[in-house]
Amino acid sequence: MISMRFGIIRSPYKPLAEAFIEKMMACIDSVGAAAVPFYPDNGIPEVDMIISIGGDGTMLAAARQVKEIPILGINLGHLGFLTNIEFDCCKEKESFLKLRQAILKIAHGQYKIDQRCRIEPVVRRNNAEIACCTALNDVVIKGAIAKLVRLQLFIGEEYVGNFPADGIIISTATGSTGYSLSCGGPIIPPDTDVNIVTPISSHLLTARPLVACNNKEIKIVAEAYHSKLLLSVDGQMDMDLDIGDEVIVRKAKFTTNLVRVNEEAFYPLLARKMNWANC
Repeated sequence: MISMRFGIIRSPYKPLAEAFIEKMMACIDSVGAAAVPFYPDNGIPEVDMIISIGGDGTMLAAARQVKEIPILGINLGHLGFLTNIEFDCCKEKESFLKLRQAILKIAHGQYKIDQRCRIEPVVRRNNAEIACCTALNDVVIKGAIAKLVRLQLFIGEEYVGNFPADGIIISTATGSTGYSLSCGGPIIPPDTDVNIVTPISSHLLTARPLVACNNKEIKIVAEAYHSKLLLSVDGQMDMDLDIGDEVIVRKAKFTTNLVRVNEEAFYPLLARKMNWANC
């Protein structure tokens, strides 16, 4: 068994008692591994793997911070498409036993890495790049207030159209089960090399979600009848936009590496999370 060092990041929105975190770290220590708290504001610790405790939001925040360090997600939330281990606080003893077994497997190398493509939104204003970051799920351009915006869409070098809508979502295949899905976008297997463009409440009845190869840049030019526009990245980072700003979304240079211990295929996972089997 190889001694491993885990960084522990937890959701700031879930009331986890310190005793719970201590039990989590003791569980990791019991298999001969080391665990250290990970606070994003303090920089990335020297670890072999990150354990994210919370839900998909915690995973998204961790992925943005740690780049390509593998992340094991422990779900205390609701759907948890990104997480790999379910933790039931009402069955704490059983859940800690399941976690210990997972850590043992990881320590013996019995896990897989699921590489997920990220996207990189770049904001250009007056022909100058003023902002750049990456997203695992999606990038959203919309009005900061409840008014119509007009969005010119280009895919690759081709002009697609001008869409009057509340906004537009550019999501990865991973993000297809997020905001895009709630706006009528398709569900895409996460290993598919595509991005999805989903209008939000479009005023055109013919406007429909589009699927584009992720090796093509997607450009949005925002127009509006008011001056308040917003760029949102993974629902966690926001930036004000000016009318005429260009948002260019391209494939990022690095991936997010998700740890998979449980070998549940995508479609059975989807059916379980969506509760389709019980309909």
